[in-house]
Amino acid sequence: MIRIRRPKLSVVIPVFNEVKTVEQVVRTIVALPVEKEIIVIDDYSTDGSRELLKKLQTELRLKLILHAKNKGKGEGVKNAVAHAKGEYLIVEDADSELDSADILKMLTMMEEDPAIDMINGNRDFSSGKTGPATYLAKFMASFMILILFGKKIADPLCAYKLCKLNKFQSLHIQASRFGLETEWLVKAIKKGWKIKEINVKYTPRGKKEGKKISLMDGFDIIMEIIKLRFAK
Repeated sequence: MIRIRRPKLSVVIPVFNEVKTVEQVVRTIVALPVEKEIIVIDDYSTDGSRELLKKLQTELRLKLILHAKNKGKGEGVKNAVAHAKGEYLIVEDADSELDSADILKMLTMMEEDPAIDMINGNRDFSSGKTGPATYLAKFMASFMILILFGKKIADPLCAYKLCKLNKFQSLHIQASRFGLETEWLVKAIKKGWKIKEINVKYTPRGKKEGKKISLMDGFDIIMEIIKLRFAK
């Protein structure tokens, strides 16, 4: 019987109109010295990202999934996870705001303490380039999780979250858009997961550079936290 070797890490990269940064992000992940699979899902990009990813697919041995219409980040991640085979899972945004070198630190931290269920990133805002809306969103999400769930989490909205793939699948995530991170975290809290945090490097960008999360998304995230508090 032939046993297929399981990769250590599944890296899911959701993409929507990120032609300026996606190749750099993908190549940086490829270069990480860990056994991994890379699953890129294009959420119906119209800026050339899709065509670029098709060119990179063969060269870099990517798993590439193409949406026939725009569905949102959460839907993209769920679709990609259905094809994942790694032991651990992390989501890497295609905007180049986070530093992939921190993924190795998170993985090391997880493997050194088997009791940990999840590592949550805490973005470092010390560059001075972070806008007030991002500060406010981080504070509000952290405050509401503390009040509603009694758990102190410094940065609930950070995209870098690492856990075992099968544990993520057990959460049955429903979020279609940017509520993914909060639903992932809140459901983990409700299940009693042991969660550790780690500071991660953060290079923010603004609307002119392509940042997509809006004030309405922020409102939706807050409402999602409240809804999850009373969900069974």
